[in-house]
Amino acid sequence: MKTPHQEIETQLTICLVAVGLTSLVTQVILLREFLSVFFGNELVIGALLANWMILTGIGAYLGRYLGRRGIDLLPPLLILIAVVPFATVLGLRLLRNIVFPLGAMVGIVPIFWSSFILLIPYCVLSGASFSVLANLNTKTEKPVSIGTTYAWESIGSVIGGVVFSLVLFHYLNTFQCLTALMALDLAAALFLVRERPTARIVMWGLVILMVLPVLLLNVDALTKSRLFPEQKVLFSRDTPYGSLTVTRQAEQENFYENNVLLASTDDATSAEESVHYAMLQHGAPQTVLLVSGAMTGAAREIFKHKVHRLDYVEVNPYLVELAKSYSPALSDTRVNTFNVDPRIFVRETQAMYDVVLLNVPEPSTVQINRYYTLEFFEALKKRMNPEGILSLALLPSTEYESEEARGINSTMMNTLRKVFKEVLIVPGLRTYFLSSDASLDIHIGKLVLQRGIENTYVNQYYLDDEILSQRSDLLQRSLMADAPLNKDFTPVSYYRQVAHWLSYFRSNLWLVGGIALLFLVFAGFQMNSVSAGIFAGGFAASSIEVLLLIAFQVLYGYVYEVLGLVVTVFMAGLAVGAFWRIKIIPRASIVQYAMVQMAVAMYCFLLPVVLLMLQQVQGSAAIVHGSIVLLTFAIAVLVGVEFSVAADLRRGQPQRVASELYGVDSIGSALGALLVAVVLIPVFGIVAASLIPGILSMATALVVLGRRKSIERKIL
Repeated sequence: MKTPHQEIETQLTICLVAVGLTSLVTQVILLREFLSVFFGNELVIGALLANWMILTGIGAYLGRYLGRRGIDLLPPLLILIAVVPFATVLGLRLLRNIVFPLGAMVGIVPIFWSSFILLIPYCVLSGASFSVLANLNTKTEKPVSIGTTYAWESIGSVIGGVVFSLVLFHYLNTFQCLTALMALDLAAALFLVRERPTARIVMWGLVILMVLPVLLLNVDALTKSRLFPEQKVLFSRDTPYGSLTVTRQAEQENFYENNVLLASTDDATSAEESVHYAMLQHGAPQTVLLVSGAMTGAAREIFKHKVHRLDYVEVNPYLVELAKSYSPALSDTRVNTFNVDPRIFVRETQAMYDVVLLNVPEPSTVQINRYYTLEFFEALKKRMNPEGILSLALLPSTEYESEEARGINSTMMNTLRKVFKEVLIVPGLRTYFLSSDASLDIHIGKLVLQRGIENTYVNQYYLDDEILSQRSDLLQRSLMADAPLNKDFTPVSYYRQVAHWLSYFRSNLWLVGGIALLFLVFAGFQMNSVSAGIFAGGFAASSIEVLLLIAFQVLYGYVYEVLGLVVTVFMAGLAVGAFWRIKIIPRASIVQYAMVQMAVAMYCFLLPVVLLMLQQVQGSAAIVHGSIVLLTFAIAVLVGVEFSVAADLRRGQPQRVASELYGVDSIGSALGALLVAVVLIPVFGIVAASLIPGILSMATALVVLGRRKSIERKIL
């Protein structure tokens, strides 16, 4: 039989674990949903994480006023935590095409404010919950420290991450995951009121009212169809590489990844351009490597040239299955299909190719940018025969090029010229870059006639070689000779592509970064030294988390599936750091606090060295995965220790201290995620970007040491 104190302690622990579990799973699901609904890149991740942290910090501050009802507040708290995530995703899907014009691109500013509005209910509630629970924990018969409360919430996050990554993600769709989460939180609320008959009846009614309709209706399919009006959704599934959807419109099947159109059946123009411009440059192509893009019908066009071997590499096996199920694109048995990351395939294969067709989307994300880098081009050339041809395409070809478009093409030209002797631009529906060590010919119509193949679009009747030559020369003369090269850890093409996207909305990366930087400086001057340390720690934690996710994309190729794993490992590190600190440093001091901040700084300074070493051994999946996990865990442990020490150093009402530290940590995290994703990585690269949070942590550590006596007198 539990004592009243033990009963209250159990209830608080259940609440903390439920809050942490729901927070992590909701965060991962919403990240994936926003990436999908808004055709997302790393800017969307940065905007969402920034809003998440800002609103959580606001919630933590407001939470200091909500704890007066005591333990009776817990069941309603759990009910809201159960319902709000479901309602948020529902609102996101239903309102996307109502708020924004159908088919229109959405800029970073609308994405920022729309995600801010949608996240207000859950994030404010989540932040307030921590303050309330921390306050209640300190008022029990045996008070529990704020650091321990922080650790228990992190443990809930770890449980949520493990369950989501290993179970829910693989077997349930988005709304089934959210329903399972809702049922779990409602069960926890039901447990808390099990001794109160009336409340128990009300709770059972809520469980039936909220869960049963979801079990009877396919909410995921119904809401997904709202994103594709006037199209019939034939297939929809979340995969480790993105959200895939197949629709039918009239007699045409459309293939979408994260709501971005990848290909459509019967698109003869795209299929012919992506193949024949390059294939015609080789006298007798025998072996061809096709990297992605087979759904356009590229294989059919390739075999017009009587090739002996066609290897098709597609990282996402689900795309291959869809192509086989919904189009004739891969029906030819002569196609050798490989479901592996193209960079790994190129590194490990022993085959040599006459033509390499790189049919991947434009480098609008760091993940796709890795197929446009100097390192990948060098690896491709090793697998090409002496007169081999490489083809890739970027922006739509137009008579007028904006400054951003000129920068994209200039960087690509200079990067290719670093590897190949000849680079030729062929303007078509997109701007095609053909590269080789052999001579290249812009007279496509003449080459088609000589080869004797029949095409609908790429032929001597449709294309005027003289006009094509003039357009090609004009494009090449407009390029900038001093444009920087695109590299793995210096993703210039990604930065220029994002700048090009933002130019449609008259937005600027520097403006966004400048506002965030001003807020960073202002916030620093408004805080005491202990809070400033937590602010710097939160900044470093979120910065490194984003950096590691993007580094993983560069090294291995996909982040969609590991998103939950990385966040889970991070929360596990926070819990270990908070508990471990209590064991090894029972009584915190200012000097110890400064030493922890210096340890965070040293981690940031050493991270570039580790990442560069990983770049050299990226062929080993075990080493890359293991290293990213260990690096994530290490920074989280340091930040968990830092938060726990700061919580002991600060004196005052527990609810005020908890809301202050949690809020400051959240705001620092928000600015870190935003600055890294929006400015630091695109402009300075991954290696240089990791030094900024290190400098900030070292500066706050030195300030704490320099003002040690003043801090002890004013705060302790």
